[in-house]
Amino acid sequence: MSGNGRWGVRGRHLRRHTWPLAMLDSLTVAGFLGSTYVPGDSPSAHVAKVVLGTALTVGVFYLFGLYRARITLSALDTLPQLVIAGWLLAPLAITLHWDDDHPLVPQVLMCWASLLALRIAYYAVVRKRRAAHPEDGARTLVIGGGKVAGELVHSMIEYPMYGLRPVLVMDDDPLDPMVFPTEVIPRRHDLAGLIQERDIETVIVAFSRDRDSTLVEPLRECDTLDCEIYVVPRLYEFVHQDRDMDRIHTIPLVLVRRLALRTSHWRVKRITSLTTASIGLLLLSPLLAVVALAIKLGQPSAPVLFRQTRVGQDGRLFTLYKFRTMAPVPDEVSDADWSSDRAQGLGSFLRRYSIDELPQLWNVVRGDMSMVGPRPERPHFVDRFRVDIPAYQSRHRVHAGLTGWAAIHGLRGDTDIRDRASYDNFYIENWSLWLDTKILLLTVASVVFGKGR
Repeated sequence: MSGNGRWGVRGRHLRRHTWPLAMLDSLTVAGFLGSTYVPGDSPSAHVAKVVLGTALTVGVFYLFGLYRARITLSALDTLPQLVIAGWLLAPLAITLHWDDDHPLVPQVLMCWASLLALRIAYYAVVRKRRAAHPEDGARTLVIGGGKVAGELVHSMIEYPMYGLRPVLVMDDDPLDPMVFPTEVIPRRHDLAGLIQERDIETVIVAFSRDRDSTLVEPLRECDTLDCEIYVVPRLYEFVHQDRDMDRIHTIPLVLVRRLALRTSHWRVKRITSLTTASIGLLLLSPLLAVVALAIKLGQPSAPVLFRQTRVGQDGRLFTLYKFRTMAPVPDEVSDADWSSDRAQGLGSFLRRYSIDELPQLWNVVRGDMSMVGPRPERPHFVDRFRVDIPAYQSRHRVHAGLTGWAAIHGLRGDTDIRDRASYDNFYIENWSLWLDTKILLLTVASVVFGKGR
């Protein structure tokens, strides 16, 4: 199997232990809830409680990071999250199954203790298996050739229970190549290609001699390969380890957050965008009809809708729709003038309140765009910008948006492209449903007060 298809399996090496743990938790909680059945209760209602309670428990555990892939497996490290999650769930369990004749507090405590005991036993089994089969460890690339990189490589070899197998060190000028008991190669710019060629499943950036800024774009490309990427923080001796960090001995590792678009969460974004756009088209249909009529009366010979080719996700071209706000001009004129504003009269009004953008709700329904994302640009300018600004191409990792993080910060039209790319990439790498909601609310406020453009 070639390309990304293979990496969907191999790249999840460190996450293999999370699903069995979730299954064990589900069986434990379902067993506890099932044992609370009292003769005379409705069987169907009781089954519904068991299913709902089990799903809710696993969901809360997931939100608290209890199923996050870890290098160092320790049940005690996860104990604080387990305690807090237990405190949140216990009142609900007691309320749902309260019975004066069958007090549930001891049973809830027993269930919680069982979940902790399961974690201790399961992690012990995984660590033992890792130690017994070091050849099965995740194939690991270390970027950096200094002292810290050397310590990491030796620790991974000496302690295979970390589940990592160093196979490659990349550095143009390592302190001493003989220190590394693995292959050392010079820097390669096509990091994604190297990962595919050498079956790399985990990447650790350990104080490379390259400037950090030169590694950002190559590491962004690696996200599409579904490999795990860790970074050793600068001045790590002063970094306080939290639950989102991992470690190899005393060296902390920050897991580069897996982009939401490579996870199941992204499906929720598509569903919410489709639902919002469909409802918007339905509710705004009278306004759309009035605007279309006004444009036709003002320019009888010109089409109501303006169509233009734009660049979407992964460089795919699509036709963007807008209400016409300017007199028609040849495409070569439009392409030559990036920030032209020839709107007058009705067109100026439509642009001021962003009403001209409403037909793009149809682009969202079609799947060309999302409600929130980087604003799409014309191919001519994309070709120009991505040559001068390496980060610009990375904004095409997701669907273009009707509005976006850069747009609500005034970065549209004749504004600095580097700033726009920076804001767009920030949005992509920090996406959440709440961030989308926040952007939509700020967009509505901007439109209502006439600050669209």
